[in-house]
Amino acid sequence: MLSLRDTPIKRKLRLVIVLTTSFALLLMAGTVVTYEVVTFRASMQAATSVLAEVVASQSTSALMFNAPDVGRETLNALEAEPQVTAAALYDTKDQLFATYTPEGGDAAAIPLAPEPLGSVFDSASLVMFQPVMENGKRQGTIYVRADLREMYERLLFYAMLVLVAGLGAIAAAAWISSALQQRISGPILDLAATARSISGQQDYSMRATVHGRDEIGELTEAFNQMVTRLGETNTALQQAKETAEGANRAKDEFLAILSHELRTPLTPVLATVSMLQEEAGTSPALLRELHTIQRNVELEARLIDDLLDLTRITRGKLELHVSTLDMRPLLEHAVQSYLITHAARKSFSTSVTVAPNTAMHVLGDAPRLTQVLWNLLQNAVKFTPEGGSVKVHVSNEAAPLDHARAPDLVIEISDTGIGIDAGQVPRIFTAFEQGERARTRVFGGLGLGLAISLAIAERHGGTLTAASRGRGQGATFTLRLPTVAAAVEPPADADAPAAVLPGAATSVTVSTSAAAAHQPESAAARILLVEDHPDTARQIGRLISREGHHVTSAGSVGQALQLAAQQSFDLLVSDLGLPDGSGHDLMRQLANEHSFAGIALSGYGMEEDVRASLAAGFSLHLTKPIHWPELKKAMDELLQGRRGRE
Repeated sequence: MLSLRDTPIKRKLRLVIVLTTSFALLLMAGTVVTYEVVTFRASMQAATSVLAEVVASQSTSALMFNAPDVGRETLNALEAEPQVTAAALYDTKDQLFATYTPEGGDAAAIPLAPEPLGSVFDSASLVMFQPVMENGKRQGTIYVRADLREMYERLLFYAMLVLVAGLGAIAAAAWISSALQQRISGPILDLAATARSISGQQDYSMRATVHGRDEIGELTEAFNQMVTRLGETNTALQQAKETAEGANRAKDEFLAILSHELRTPLTPVLATVSMLQEEAGTSPALLRELHTIQRNVELEARLIDDLLDLTRITRGKLELHVSTLDMRPLLEHAVQSYLITHAARKSFSTSVTVAPNTAMHVLGDAPRLTQVLWNLLQNAVKFTPEGGSVKVHVSNEAAPLDHARAPDLVIEISDTGIGIDAGQVPRIFTAFEQGERARTRVFGGLGLGLAISLAIAERHGGTLTAASRGRGQGATFTLRLPTVAAAVEPPADADAPAAVLPGAATSVTVSTSAAAAHQPESAAARILLVEDHPDTARQIGRLISREGHHVTSAGSVGQALQLAAQQSFDLLVSDLGLPDGSGHDLMRQLANEHSFAGIALSGYGMEEDVRASLAAGFSLHLTKPIHWPELKKAMDELLQGRRGRE
């Protein structure tokens, strides 16, 4: 008997083909059978689960009103499902309530009490136990047993099919292999070796040797042509990647420029409104009109911010600056500054309840979490009509998936507004969605707030969910955040204004008035204002002058440096985009030659823009449109700090 090494190549080739074919067939058969079992069981489990849920939802009334006959009638509907061999309902005391078995079925096989919830397969059937729920409360348990006979019949058919196909394939492979010659196996092996080398080394300059002009030769030539073209999908892919990266950079730059150009004209509008609002002779009617202008300008700025935030989120560039913080003052500020003000304007009631001893410290980014609270309160106010109500409830609940960790902080914001249809709930957290188009036309907005809020909540390890009983039934949004141990805090200021949120009390109704903190006036200071937008420079300069400060204006870096060389200043307020340079360059030079602080004003508001301003020496970066109270507060704080150091 010849060894395998000495066996002629013809027999070797035949043996390889037959063995390979047999192994492939066995592997394929095993794969098909395994796949069939897995998919059949999965589909059966899913179908039975849906069936159980449907029957359970139709059985709640019978369980709630203790009507076993109704329960049996409901279960009898399973006669239309031939695979179901038994079913039963159990009440809240785990007592057998109603049963179903088809004709000829074994009623004794039904358990007298429910087993743990879930599903399990035995050799002949699928057994499933699911809870019967109504309004979040368990009303009982449903049991369903389904027969696996169909799966076994299908497997038997596949086994016979594979057996017949396998025998035929092995016979064909043996016959075909006998016709193969050395001239076939040699070029093929050479071609295979070349393919492996190209694949392993990623070297598309390699080519296979053409041994003849027959079909194998044509195959080799076609292979070489394919390799040439692959070397070219590879070059094209690299170029496409570079093009896409360049397009993304161009898009980021465009969005930044667009944001700047959209924000810049809004600043003089807000400055003019602020100035007129502070005029002693401004009539109440005009004040209302000015408030309308201010509100819409701020809305425009919010839409710009939302678009930029969405871009950050989709590109994974939303940055968080986390620290241990108390959510109480953040929620107080949002309720006091937004909810109460709009409640008075729309004549609806508001209330805040805090469960006793609620832990409210989380690890998070205060501005981003404030943004979430404002978005949720804004939605509640927007969709609640006059005479309605908005309620805020704060409590702790155990973490849903990890009871060992600290409890979650749960903030529920409920309103009596227009509500949400059940089919629309999953869509409201999608960017540019507001449920129905009619709602967008009536209430306005781009539908970005909830999408952004959800992303922020998830980045904090939390969740944001919505619930509604339907149209006209109001809605409840629930923000969950994991809590952490509270940091050591200084004693409370006795002169601080009264808090909006309750402490130990369990409930409070929020009034529409609150104490305002006193901002100390700053003595007259010398301000260098650098702004190349004439309207913005004029209006901001007038507002600063009205505070008693001496304002000197410049429209470029060169003018500002010349003025700083001629006289001394206490504070720099500067735009960043100037005709002859950058506000960053100006701040660096002034910081080296003079000792005064600076406030950057810019339409660019990305995190990297803020970091660049601080790195240049500015004490603060304010994004346009500039709100006068915010700028005034920043100026007061910097000037008071300067005088304290002197």
